[in-house]
Amino acid sequence: MKKIIVADFIEYNSQTAKLGNYHYCNCFIKDGYEALWVSNAFNYLVYFKDREDYNFKKSISTPTRHKLAPNVYGFAPFATRLYGNYPFSRSPKIIERFTQYVKPDACDSFRRIDFGEVDVLWISNPKAYWLTEVVKYNKLIYRIADDYSRFAEFPNIAPIDELLIRKADGVVISSSTLETHVQQAGKQPLVLSNGVTFEHFSQKDVPVPPEYLGRERKRLVYVGALKYWLDKDLLRQIAAQVDADIYLIGKCETDLASLADCDNIHLLGPRSYELLPGYLQHADVALIPFLKSSITDSISPLKLYEYCSAGVAVVSANLTETAKLNAPIWLANDHEEFISGINHYLSQGYDRKALLEFGRSNAWDVRYAQLKQTFLK
Repeated sequence: MKKIIVADFIEYNSQTAKLGNYHYCNCFIKDGYEALWVSNAFNYLVYFKDREDYNFKKSISTPTRHKLAPNVYGFAPFATRLYGNYPFSRSPKIIERFTQYVKPDACDSFRRIDFGEVDVLWISNPKAYWLTEVVKYNKLIYRIADDYSRFAEFPNIAPIDELLIRKADGVVISSSTLETHVQQAGKQPLVLSNGVTFEHFSQKDVPVPPEYLGRERKRLVYVGALKYWLDKDLLRQIAAQVDADIYLIGKCETDLASLADCDNIHLLGPRSYELLPGYLQHADVALIPFLKSSITDSISPLKLYEYCSAGVAVVSANLTETAKLNAPIWLANDHEEFISGINHYLSQGYDRKALLEFGRSNAWDVRYAQLKQTFLK
């Protein structure tokens, strides 16, 4: 059986974050591979940051096969030193020399798990560069989902990013705005926007979420991480000017105190991937209320494909990469246009068939076929 190692930021079995690498991994599984999902390295410091995360990583840290799903196994390396945005840990040299910090011996661990030699080494987390030195592989695929150098959690990451680009047999980017960055490092990337498991979000007869019951107003929904790029002023204006309930679903990673007095804004927190179709299909309009910046302009929004596959109208800030997708959605240049788009859909309705067709044409298996044809022939 063919083998692939996938190194990502989050866990394969996360209940709330099923992002691109998870879906690509499943495409490989359907294509006859078995996969080893390599978590972020950890040590005792992680215990004080997130005890649940620490305990899970510890449970899959021994060099044996820890089954996560059919033909998918997990491994979390224990390291005596970690790289990150905290004192004495920001040097990219830590990543380059990381094998000396992994205990027990990394090469021996992968051999014991029977993943010492693989057909594909798939790295999306640049912190996992060290894997290129401990695993024998036929193809190295580096998938760049964002400009990592702009994220605080990746201090001084540019040299590692460039090393991976130069070393890779294939570079996949989720946004065309990242193309020049890769070309400057000497490679021509394959642009593959994010996709969707269409059948999951378009499934029939999903129940109405309990939070929606008993409320008479129209429903506006946002699904995704609640980060600093969320336009809180826009959300306040929507709450004041649109007769609707606004549901924000996702992990909160920013201060939302300014929304506390908006009675029609409901912070639901994270919801499992399995339940998301219900929150979308029973909403009236889905939102992408982002501040425009170099980061958001380069995002290929996974949620857009999920919204469309659920058949719900979408109003989004007019972000560069989003606009290039030519999706059947409303793009707003400012707050006034954003609110006009919401009101238009609430009063005039929309073409659900066009939304569903857009979702269907952007399924993950379509993306995988392009990837395979380009790099894995």
